[in-house]
Amino acid sequence: MRIIPVIDLRDGRAVRGKSGDRVHYRPVTSRLAGGASADLSDPQALLAAYRAALGPDMIYVADLDRISGRGDNDEHFRRLVEAAPDVLFLWDGGFGDAAAIARASRNGRVVPVIGTETLRSIEELISLRRPATGSRAVLSLDLDRGGIVSRSALVSPLREEEILDKARRSGFGSAILLFLDRVGTGEGLPRARLERLRRAAGELDLIAGGGIASIDDLIFLRQTGFSGALLATALHDRLISPADLRRAGLVRRIPAGGPAGR
Repeated sequence: MRIIPVIDLRDGRAVRGKSGDRVHYRPVTSRLAGGASADLSDPQALLAAYRAALGPDMIYVADLDRISGRGDNDEHFRRLVEAAPDVLFLWDGGFGDAAAIARASRNGRVVPVIGTETLRSIEELISLRRPATGSRAVLSLDLDRGGIVSRSALVSPLREEEILDKARRSGFGSAILLFLDRVGTGEGLPRARLERLRRAAGELDLIAGGGIASIDDLIFLRQTGFSGALLATALHDRLISPADLRRAGLVRRIPAGGPAGR
């Protein structure tokens, strides 16, 4: 199972969220490296810290300005991709059409994420699955306690299982289950719900995020058949340390001097 660090971008800075309330997201401060909390709101500094501590081969980046329709952080994202040539980037850029996904996919190390928050209809999944580039995007089920989070009245009433089934039949290979109301809370995972959705997803690879608070949560995901876990708050607050992840066999050992390509 992959550990996938998260970088949320807003106004050119890396920010930390809580419960999906983006108005109150704040610049990243982190104890990832141990010791006192450090300012890692520079996206490049946060990327370097993740790579030094964890050596990830995949990182999730959400452009909160794009998602909310109030600008973009395209240049900052481009610099992140350039700075880490050995990393695959999952990019949630608020994509809503196949042309935008095709543009995002021109770099083979960028995998566009299609979130239900900005999805206009379930039928769009068919057209968005495989744009002209042949790139395969990843679906994100944006969730809260009430079900699906979406601005579309055609999407929000749907059951989670319906969307997973549509994604699978449309040819998606992977999906993210992102519990927005748990982001930054450290309250743990809704385990029964995750078990139910893992069964419903069939052969889809699933990644979970939001609320992960302990190594036990990660071990649960691995044992339940998840392919990845999105981590941010648990790392920054040292609820989970890099040493914890190594002991659990969830990240490789980082050679002295950090990963190649830094």
